[in-house]
Amino acid sequence: MTLWLCDYHGHPYALSDPEEAGRRFDEQVRAVMPHGGRGQTLTVGPAVQPVLRVDVDIDADRAAVRWLPDNSYATTPEPDTGITVYESADAGLVEIPTALVGLDTATARGLVMEYVATAQRPAGLSWIRQA
Repeated sequence: MTLWLCDYHGHPYALSDPEEAGRRFDEQVRAVMPHGGRGQTLTVGPAVQPVLRVDVDIDADRAAVRWLPDNSYATTPEPDTGITVYESADAGLVEIPTALVGLDTATARGLVMEYVATAQRPAGLSWIRQA
């Protein structure tokens, strides 16, 4: 099964292995968005149904990672600030609340790479469900 990373435009990038996932993640999070910032939404998973959503702002070094099948977020004990990301060309800017932004960019990148390696929800962090 091929896994894909999609940027905010929905452009798909095939992920052959975890290293390719890390490279594509790095490439995307450095891109300047139409609003002048670098915050954007990425999705990862099979072509038909992404399972991992990453809202990331490299300038703020903050990210929110959601496991879409059960709408749970990866958490750390002390989230500190919300972020604004470019969700898609249609939706534009969206605010990701402080309670969900508990990761730094490097941790989010690691979760993407782990998912590509295992095709399972990343382990090692707490996941909380949001209504």
